[in-house]
Amino acid sequence: MFHEYAGSIHCHSRYSDGSGTIAEIINKATSAKLDFVILTDHDTLAPLFDGYEAWHDELLLLVGQEISPKSGCHYLAFNLDKEIQGKERTDYQNLINEVNESGGFGFIAHPYGAKKPPLLIQKGHLWTDWQVERYCGIEIWSYMVDWVNNVNFFTLIYYQIFPEKAIKGPSSKALKKWDEIAQKRHIVGIGSTDAHALAFPFLRFIKFLPYEYLYRTIRTHVLLNEPLSKSSLHEDKRKIYSALQAGNCFIAHDIIADSSGFLFSGDTKDSGDLIMGQETKFNHKVELCVSVPHQAEIRLLRNGETIKNINAKKLHTSTDKSGVYRVEVYLDGQPWIFSNPIFLRNS
Repeated sequence: MFHEYAGSIHCHSRYSDGSGTIAEIINKATSAKLDFVILTDHDTLAPLFDGYEAWHDELLLLVGQEISPKSGCHYLAFNLDKEIQGKERTDYQNLINEVNESGGFGFIAHPYGAKKPPLLIQKGHLWTDWQVERYCGIEIWSYMVDWVNNVNFFTLIYYQIFPEKAIKGPSSKALKKWDEIAQKRHIVGIGSTDAHALAFPFLRFIKFLPYEYLYRTIRTHVLLNEPLSKSSLHEDKRKIYSALQAGNCFIAHDIIADSSGFLFSGDTKDSGDLIMGQETKFNHKVELCVSVPHQAEIRLLRNGETIKNINAKKLHTSTDKSGVYRVEVYLDGQPWIFSNPIFLRNS
């Protein structure tokens, strides 16, 4: 039995370019019934040094950093105890190495970029160096990026009022790159909000995609073997970060429907039970199982190609082929859940 916790990753406060105080963010996240939030203010760990990384009643607030080179190649770094300076850098491999050597780990943020205001025509914040190594994973689905990439100057107000109409799902380029890298090594996909809750010019009381809304949208659900203690920050932080590093997690657009209880697992004779993120040497036939809390379209993919597609609450199948297997779930045609892979390697 696994213990599931839903969190919002990639959030900005007044410590960088977000509109909210930490107290406001805690309040909004608690109202949205999140279990954890990971702050990633640009180029600062000030909320950590100011003592905000802690349990706040039922909410665990963790503090990471979005390392933000001017080039636009941004990197989400977690489990740091010192700031990594990156504004003027283009040595991305050294930047990743510095995070790892500091005891942290990281994810490439919004790898295929987002359109830039005010005209929303040209894209920025693209990751350009795919020769780098030793990063933990990539941001597969960002609500802010998905939203802004489907908005233009003339539809801005409409999609502010009806934000869900702009949401199309993870970038096909991001999914393709994820599948490509997964053929070579272990890689984790996460979902995020990239929450800023910025105010409208001249109408400061109106916020673009406010925190209370975003915290109900794209969440990363982690699966733990043991429950969070809610008393030991050190142990609970370790558990959340270990699950993220391992890929024992899935991404869900929970405003569509609560995805709690989703599970993608495997059973092998040699390695026993497997869950998302686990990797094993493939020797024999493997039983794969998908369980979804609501009937939906379940797609099972192998090496990026759909091999099963059914409308159901459960999918059971066996495979006698090695490969990287992951799951996508669509509810009433809308992208809903994206699992991390189970890696069945030849060697």
